[in-house]
Amino acid sequence: MVVVVIIGLLAALAIPAFERARKSSQNSNLASDLRVYAGAVETFTLENGIYPEDSSSGAIPEGLEPYIHSNQWNDGPSIGGVWDVEKDSFGIISAIGVHRFTVDVDQLTDFDEKFDDGDLSSGNYRQLAADRYYYIVAE
Repeated sequence: MVVVVIIGLLAALAIPAFERARKSSQNSNLASDLRVYAGAVETFTLENGIYPEDSSSGAIPEGLEPYIHSNQWNDGPSIGGVWDVEKDSFGIISAIGVHRFTVDVDQLTDFDEKFDDGDLSSGNYRQLAADRYYYIVAE
């Protein structure tokens, strides 16, 4: 009986630690992917003189294919949803991010506190709509 109680206590302690580690890993992967994709957009812009066109959620914009590994793009973001590029919408010139993410807003806030200014409505990373979280390439 005592062994069962001890195992239960250990499990109760391990589950929250596992959840924190999972969220931290998702956030780190998201930051890395967004930096890579933002770099691809910036390189495209420097070489072509224009920002990539807006694309359907999940689709790589025309002309951006050589700058992005399609397998990684198609695997989707670590926070669920699909990758998306925006141009001239939501009051910004160019952004790349996640549409239809599946994590809660608390996790996005944690991400924003670690990698930006902690405010989902300002800074380089922004929640542009209820289901859209983006890195702002140009305003």
